Amino acid sequence: MPARLALAVMAWFGFINLYMVRINLSVIIVAMVRRNTTSATAPPCLSNNNSTQGSSGEQERFSTDEQEGEMDWDETIQGLILAGFFYGYVVSQIPGGRMAELYGTRWVFGGCILAGGICALLSPVAARAHYGAFIALRIVQGIFQGVSWPAMHSCISHWIPPLERPRFIAVVYFAAALSTSFTLPLCGVIIASHGWAAAFYVTGALSLVWCTFWFAFMHDSPRQHPRITPEELKYIEETLQRSGTNTSRSVKLPLKSILRSMPVWAIIVASAGNTWGLTVFLAKLPTYMKNILGFTITENGFLSALPFLLRYMGAIIWSSLGDWLTKRGFLSICASRRIFSAIALWGPAVMVLGVAHSGCNWQATVILICLALFCNGAVTASIIVNHTDIAPNF
Repeated sequence: MPARLALAVMAWFGFINLYMVRINLSVIIVAMVRRNTTSATAPPCLSNNNSTQGSSGEQERFSTDEQEGEMDWDETIQGLILAGFFYGYVVSQIPGGRMAELYGTRWVFGGCILAGGICALLSPVAARAHYGAFIALRIVQGIFQGVSWPAMHSCISHWIPPLERPRFIAVVYFAAALSTSFTLPLCGVIIASHGWAAAFYVTGALSLVWCTFWFAFMHDSPRQHPRITPEELKYIEETLQRSGTNTSRSVKLPLKSILRSMPVWAIIVASAGNTWGLTVFLAKLPTYMKNILGFTITENGFLSALPFLLRYMGAIIWSSLGDWLTKRGFLSICASRRIFSAIALWGPAVMVLGVAHSGCNWQATVILICLALFCNGAVTASIIVNHTDIAPNF
């Protein structure tokens, strides 16, 4: 097995675990909180379906006789808890990237997932103690996990040839979307069988198991790898050299040039828009499915997961198409990044407008959200890979 393929497999499982402990709360909080303290006793669409349609099929699809949660948290507290992770997450992005450049991805990326697993295991204790303690724990988790994507960018700049990067990002980074697609239903099944605390314990334990393999077998550069073949080492180093990548870790940070770069600001603005929309789906989709559309916790997990599975499929399809168009000379790299950025951002924007007007038509809502996230998969051929296009050393 090529060493960079082994790296991809380990990183793929890493992103699975990274997002397991990040988004598990989105569905767990639905089971933690007593609905009748935060909203009407029945979801609006449940009331509409029962009063206007009255069919047994519709009434069976929606359910209100689930066991209520133990936490008396209103909507504001729930919002602060869900946001807590991101308060910490934003703090460590830039320092995390620089730490990975200086000290390597092995410890930075591995440490962030180790910390995430520990925080997940401590979450039930913190939540039952006080919501303030739970918010603080989520902030700490966000600080540690904020280094994840920047650290992996540093890794691919030392390991992955430029023409392979869109596919690497699509398959490995977007394991995050795949993780979401089965974490939500997994948590739903665990909660239904063993309670909401068990969902934290299972996802946290899986992160700790992954860490043992990562720290044992991951190496920060091809030259450090004890089992890489001479042919693969030569291929990687020659392609990186032609792309202008400096494989040493002593490169001085050109902060003034970065701040004055229009491409950098274009990436920042586009990434802010992309992350805003994605975070709305990650944090609030399960709550919307239950409190508005009225789905049970198990149905909620599966329906909330489907759009993210489509996002993963879209990531692979769009990145493969982008690779093919640039390799065949049909598009320049710059034109490819622009076109796929438009698909990734404007496509979901149009679909979300449709969701806002779909009302209680749950079939239309699910289809539109699936299409939105399928289009958003095009970020793998645009925003996400563009970092290494313009600054392979940073």
